[in-house]
Amino acid sequence: MNKPFDGVWSARLKLMAAFLALSAMLGLLGYVVVNASTRHLLEMDARTEARHWTEGLSRILPDMAALTTGATPSAETLSLLDLARRAGNVTSFRAYDTQGRLGLNSETFVKVPKNSQSIDTIDPDVAAAFHAGRPDTVLRLVGGKSLYSTSLVPVVEQGRTLGWIVANIDQTERMNRFNGIATRIAGAMAVLLVAASIFGFWFRNRERATFEQKLEWLAQRDHVTGLANKATFYNFAARKLQTAQGQGKRGAIILAGISNAADISQTHGEDTEDKLAIICAERLSAICSGQYDIARVGRMHFAVCVEDASDPMQIMRLAREIATRLCEKIVIHGNEIALHAHAGIALGESDGDTPQSILRSAELALQSAQQNTAPSYSFFNPEIAKDTHRKTAVQRAVTNAAANRAFRLDYQPVYNFRTGELNGFEALIRLTDPELGPVSPGEFIPIAEQMGLINEIGAWCLHQAARTASEWPAHLMVSVNLSPSQFLSGTLITDIRTALQDARFPAYRLEVEITEGTLMNDSELVLGQLRLLRDMGVAVALDDFGTGYSSLGYLWKFPFSKLKIDRSFVQALEEAANAKGVLRSIVKLGHGLGLTVTAEGIETTKQFLALRDLGCDLAQGYLLDRPAPVTDLSAIIMRNFANGLSRRSREPSQTNQSAA
Repeated sequence: MNKPFDGVWSARLKLMAAFLALSAMLGLLGYVVVNASTRHLLEMDARTEARHWTEGLSRILPDMAALTTGATPSAETLSLLDLARRAGNVTSFRAYDTQGRLGLNSETFVKVPKNSQSIDTIDPDVAAAFHAGRPDTVLRLVGGKSLYSTSLVPVVEQGRTLGWIVANIDQTERMNRFNGIATRIAGAMAVLLVAASIFGFWFRNRERATFEQKLEWLAQRDHVTGLANKATFYNFAARKLQTAQGQGKRGAIILAGISNAADISQTHGEDTEDKLAIICAERLSAICSGQYDIARVGRMHFAVCVEDASDPMQIMRLAREIATRLCEKIVIHGNEIALHAHAGIALGESDGDTPQSILRSAELALQSAQQNTAPSYSFFNPEIAKDTHRKTAVQRAVTNAAANRAFRLDYQPVYNFRTGELNGFEALIRLTDPELGPVSPGEFIPIAEQMGLINEIGAWCLHQAARTASEWPAHLMVSVNLSPSQFLSGTLITDIRTALQDARFPAYRLEVEITEGTLMNDSELVLGQLRLLRDMGVAVALDDFGTGYSSLGYLWKFPFSKLKIDRSFVQALEEAANAKGVLRSIVKLGHGLGLTVTAEGIETTKQFLALRDLGCDLAQGYLLDRPAPVTDLSAIIMRNFANGLSRRSREPSQTNQSAA
């Protein structure tokens, strides 16, 4: 009696089970299809985002291609890379050259030695895509909860692949979002697949638009102050200046700079410089109040573009106000800091025809203004440009000469006043540039000191002088001039020892010459090195004696063996009546201290005879011999030897005549 009932329920249960199974299968099928579609969308999204991110990065970084080959990124490039990485939701990235060698790693942002890492050390799929020469994207699920994409994207310039970027992007949030959608739309697969596709397309476009806006902002703005950067400044300055010219006016650029910014950063920390830049930007914005365009064009340089500069007094007042306002003290971390600000002014047309050339003129004017300690401004002067071009050319000549060992040493003879015999030579450095011709040591030595090349050049002079003098007769000395910077380098004693050892030249035949300026800074450091030289047997001469205020005080304190009377006293013998008395006092002082006295710059017979009568020991000057190249030294030495023989051959006959 229960069989029909049981049969009905059995059929219903079977039908329900079949329906549930079918529903489950459809749901599972729908979920699988949707999940596959969402994964495909994630891959497309990751690939597109990586491509747009790399293209945007190449636009804002002109040296992107160079970074793939291992070029060292600048501080500004590092900052932009970090900002772009965060803006694009990129967890990390690596740059490779076309050979698969790692050039840049975002985890360290340091230059990686070539061949130390290659693309073959990362994911095999990515390495395979690289060797196949095609972009690719790989998705990975980490810990079952986090999804990351790894995309291989080429760095392309003018249709040529210059390198590759491997970018890792966190896709977890999007995966969760898409998975939630997949779960909800499993029952309505077709409709929701379309909705998911539309949503994914919209979401991707919205994020891409936001990211491109951020990149555009980064490309146009200084990321510290928010002011326009140099490239943007050039663009709007070109428009402003062109508009002014079309209206019969002339524009101008004012360049303001904080000259002691580096000292402030070194004293108070690197973060102080950014805070200082922000404060300066705020002060400039308050001064210009929207009337003029402002940009940060250097570490602590700010440019102001003035469209109408027809009234010079207005420009002067504006420049003075900028310099004065920027000089106001600031307080950072509780420390009151004084600023040294100046401004340079360059006018359109007369001082340049492009924003770049006008800004260069303004920079030269700024350098001129910075000669004053007080806040000041200066207009561009063509003479400044001429001097700057000359200095730049000499800097280039010094750099080339140092790199190619193109300096030359000439040698000026030094004679004994009483016997006329050759005592030795002073080595004098010379520089002849193919374009500039001969350049005076008085011009290129200070530039070499500023460039930090004087230690290298000084060591070369010591080696050359010792090697050349090692071929002379054993009684002849050679003297070499030393720069104050060489005493501060910490390598002077080593350089002298090495020069003597390499040339097998005895220390007693070497004499170094220093000026009073060497002794004025850190005299204890200098004194210690002079004592070491004395212990080695090297002679030390005080050059240009009498020109400083403290020369007398230095004579007893430092271990000198000689003093050289400055040429200005020698020249004064024929001009000042009291010059002979002053020279007599110097000679007696030197002899009283047990020093040899040398007179340099002797040009006339009258000077020579007067100095000989005053008791000077050694003579040097154009009257006796000019500086000569190495090739002429043998003739000078032989001539002096022959003259000495002639004098000695006459001495016996003169003695016999006297006896008779």
